[in-house]
Amino acid sequence: MDFAIGLLLFSFTLAIYFGYTNNFQKQESGDLDFLLKDAKAISSSLALSGYPNDWDASTVVRIGVSDDQRLNSTKLKSFKLLNYSRTKSSLGTTYEYFVHFVNQDEEVLNVDSVCGVGHSLINTSYNIKSAYYYSDIADSFLKDFMETTFKADIYFGDNPGDLDDIDSLKTNISKYGFLVMEHASLSTSNYNDVKDEINNFSSSGNIFMISGQLTSAQGKELVGVDFFKKSGQSISDRNSTVNNTDQHLTLTKDENIVFAQAYYVENESEAIGFKQIATFNKDGKNAISNWKYGNGSVYSFSDFDVSFFNGDFVNMIEAAAKGIVGGTCNPINITSLNLKNLVKTERYLNYNSDIVKMIVYIWQ
Repeated sequence: MDFAIGLLLFSFTLAIYFGYTNNFQKQESGDLDFLLKDAKAISSSLALSGYPNDWDASTVVRIGVSDDQRLNSTKLKSFKLLNYSRTKSSLGTTYEYFVHFVNQDEEVLNVDSVCGVGHSLINTSYNIKSAYYYSDIADSFLKDFMETTFKADIYFGDNPGDLDDIDSLKTNISKYGFLVMEHASLSTSNYNDVKDEINNFSSSGNIFMISGQLTSAQGKELVGVDFFKKSGQSISDRNSTVNNTDQHLTLTKDENIVFAQAYYVENESEAIGFKQIATFNKDGKNAISNWKYGNGSVYSFSDFDVSFFNGDFVNMIEAAAKGIVGGTCNPINITSLNLKNLVKTERYLNYNSDIVKMIVYIWQ
């Protein structure tokens, strides 16, 4: 009797075990099928133009980053700027995903500052020495970004007892390749002290980005242009419109921007290839501009702070800075993620006349 009962219990346990294992395997297989289906759908969608064909962050219905099998870097940058949850909804998946591109040597490509889109798998390393200067904590919108992304040296104000003030920047400027000055508000004496050094810095082939007030005095010249503050600061004075697109700034022509403060530059003969990117509606003054000074590149912004913009203006500036500077993408590393199931799809596209591979990872 004991033997019969034991045999019965043993048989029952075996039946439950094999039933559970079979169901578990079926569930695992079903999950992988769903993952693979979503990965293929995402890959197919991204290989198209999207809808509408000229979509941006405000109009996108269906995300696509390829036109006639050619990778469109502008659309990829717009894709990168979209909210991650929103992209999952647009791509029709509830799973986590990441998309990136590799060349024929399987190296991760930096496509106009974008190493990949989706879950945070890739960081970008930048081989450039950078500096950031500001004079007011309230106008320091790019400070954390510059410090974190470019490991920039930070300079603040004018204090003879401070080793990291405007005088220190003047002393060290020759070692940098990228300089951002946000609402510098230099005194006339400080402006006179650093003017030649900044001009030399820019003309030597470096990157200079400036926003807000250069100095309290009007019409001061720097890097080939004159700097002014608008006499009026009402909304109508600060309202501007995008006139021209830019390869680094994801701005749309006729897009409206209302800056928190209105400053502008006027072109001088030494500004090469001066381009109006956005102008103030009331008087046509230059709100956002780009030009060459000597061998260097300069971007000027009325302000990094805006009171109206269809998107995240500071985020756009940060993305533009990455594109202007360039960088090397690190290989992706998924070993740190807690993955239950993972699938991968690959698709070939054309980018800058080279064949590249789009890789889509999707997991749960």
